[in-house]
Amino acid sequence: MAGKLDQISRAIGSLETSVRELKRRMDENLNAQARRDAHHAAALRALAKKLDQHAAAVAAMRPSVAALEVTRSKLATWASIGIGAVVVLGWILEAGVKWLVSATLSHFQ
Repeated sequence: MAGKLDQISRAIGSLETSVRELKRRMDENLNAQARRDAHHAAALRALAKKLDQHAAAVAAMRPSVAALEVTRSKLATWASIGIGAVVVLGWILEAGVKWLVSATLSHFQ
């Protein structure tokens, strides 16, 4: 029976060693996770700060963008009017040249 008690004692000692090793590994893992979490939290705070800066820059640009949109629509309107005027002027010049050519040709006949 003494041999069996020695085996049981060794088995319990081995289990205690395994449990201590597992606890040590869990503690190391918890510390590593805590460091990673702190690092990620710092990185997220830095990204949030940059995002806030970009949002402020976009907010500052909005009035300028709105003014440019209005200017662009005015420019498009004036361009349309100018193209229409050039077309009408072209028709008038074409009619004038046709009249001049027909008057010149009718003079020679």
